Amino acid sequence: MTNRETILEYTGHLTFSTIGRLLTMLKHKMVEKGIKIGIYKRILGVMIEALENIYKYSDQYHDNQMIDKNHLPTFKLERVDQNYVIKTSSPIKNKDVPRLKEKIEIVNSKSADELKVLYRQTITDGHFTAKGGAGLGLIEMAKITNNTLGYRFEQINAEFSLYHLTLTFI
Repeated sequence: MTNRETILEYTGHLTFSTIGRLLTMLKHKMVEKGIKIGIYKRILGVMIEALENIYKYSDQYHDNQMIDKNHLPTFKLERVDQNYVIKTSSPIKNKDVPRLKEKIEIVNSKSADELKVLYRQTITDGHFTAKGGAGLGLIEMAKITNNTLGYRFEQINAEFSLYHLTLTFI
């Protein structure tokens, strides 16, 4: 039997202020739930990267009322038995799906040592997108969780898909 507990959950638009409030809530939950400082730091690092990932693409759908109303970004932190699971979802333009999927697949194909090399190469090469991303957040999440990034894309309409990301770690 699986022991599952939701620690923190949020649905809605993300702003820097909202992200700050969620991080403060995590700090309080850490004390309330007795989460050890080492685990807290790992959760915090992954949470920041995951929320920034959502925030980075949020300007793409704000003028689309159907997306804005029915497919708001979500964030959930759970404890499942001895593991912690972070699940996010957010709208993303369909034209961005292949490149994001490619970045995730590259990250998922690497060992821990290869991720360190990829991180250094990515920083040094400076291949940044117009949004400022070079996939460093994905690499960082994989390094911190020491696990592959679970993901899927659910098409909403001809322009948007819902991007689901699942990060599991001890």
